[in-house]
Formats: sequence, structure tokens, C-alpha cells
Amino acid sequence: MSVQATRKMEVDALTERLLALSDAASRKRWVSDHDGANWVEVVTILTERVWQEVRVDTVRAEHTADIAIEVAEVIGDKVALAKSLRAKANALYALDRHAAAIQLHGQAVALFEAANDPVELARTLSGSIQPLLLLGRYDDALSAGERACSIFRQQGNKRRLARVEINIGNVYHRQDRFTEAVEFYERAYQELMQHDDPEGIAAALSNLSLCCISLNDFPKALDLHR
Repeated sequence: MSVQATRKMEVDALTERLLALSDAASRKRWVSDHDGANWVEVVTILTERVWQEVRVDTVRAEHTADIAIEVAEVIGDKVALAKSLRAKANALYALDRHAAAIQLHGQAVALFEAANDPVELARTLSGSIQPLLLLGRYDDALSAGERACSIFRQQGNKRRLARVEINIGNVYHRQDRFTEAVEFYERAYQELMQHDDPEGIAAALSNLSLCCISLNDFPKALDLHR
């Protein structure tokens, strides 16, 4: 077995043992007692699980994010803490707790800025757009989107740039600025067609169709739905 495979098995075992513990005190004690373990990787695994669980069981997703935060706080890793706070923000958004989600996104943004991690910063800014727009904070949502776009453009990450443009389109859509929304959705769709991102493509098409309905272009809306 390769060293990489062995390390993955060890991290997976650590993660499962951690999840089996019943309360925060015992989890924090377990982490402290095993300070030589790769807890940063465990946090990464937990935050990835949040992304998967949020589509199935939002309560479990929030619980998993809380565990990631506990680990990050014990080991004192700022980037791990930022990732876990962002994961909880995403879970809270799914639970319609948008104000709390925005607060955690803000904390994660500050930590990523301090760590000089522009890619994770941009991902966090992008994720904050939807809860901001749902609370009517359109200027803040657009500001976060423009900043995320700038970073991804500098990084040459066209796929993530297109994803942000869908979110910006959502802000304009929410404001009944349908022509502007269509511009962002169409640009995102054209770019995502070059990538393996069926979910993003579907989101762009669905949102485009709704804009076309609002613009009384029903044939195009039907075509996009199909």
C-alpha cells in the first residue's frame, strides 16, 4: 500500500472516531490527546461532508460543520477555522438562517484575508452572495461578487468565475433587472459548457428560462426548460 493510501486510511479512521464521540468536550479532548495527527486534513474532510450533507440533511450538515470548527479551534489553524466557518455558513444558508450565515461568511473572509489566501477568499465571497441578496442587501452582494470575479479573473479560473456570474445574475434577477441578469447567465452558460459542470449549466439554463418568462419570451423559455 502506498504512503498516500496509508495516510488517507489514517485520516479517515480519525474522522470516524471523532464523529462517534457524543459531545464537544470529549471531541476536543480527543483532538488534544492526539496532537500529532493530521487534523487539518480531518477538517478538510469534514467541510467536504458538509457540502454533501447540506443537500440531504441540513441538520446533520450543521452538526458536522460544528465538529470541524471544534477541531480547528483546538489545533489553532486559522485557515482550517476559516474553512469550517464557511462550511457552517453554507449549512445555515440551507436552513434559511441567512443573517447568521452572513456573519460567519464575514469571519471566514477576514481569516482568509489574514492568511493571504485569495482563492479561498473568493470562494467565500461568492458563497456569501445568495444570503445577502435574500436579505435585500443587494449592494453588498454585488460588491462581494465583483471582488470574487476580480480574484478568479486574475487566477485564470474561468469555471469559478462563471459560477460567480450566476450568483451575480441572481442579484439582478431579484431586482427585476432581467436584461442584466440574462447577460450574466448567458456568459456563465457559455463558459460552463467548456467544463464538466452539469449542475452549473443546469442552474444557468433554469435561471435564464425564468428571466425569459419575465421578458415575455415564452418560446425561448420553453426551449431552455427542455
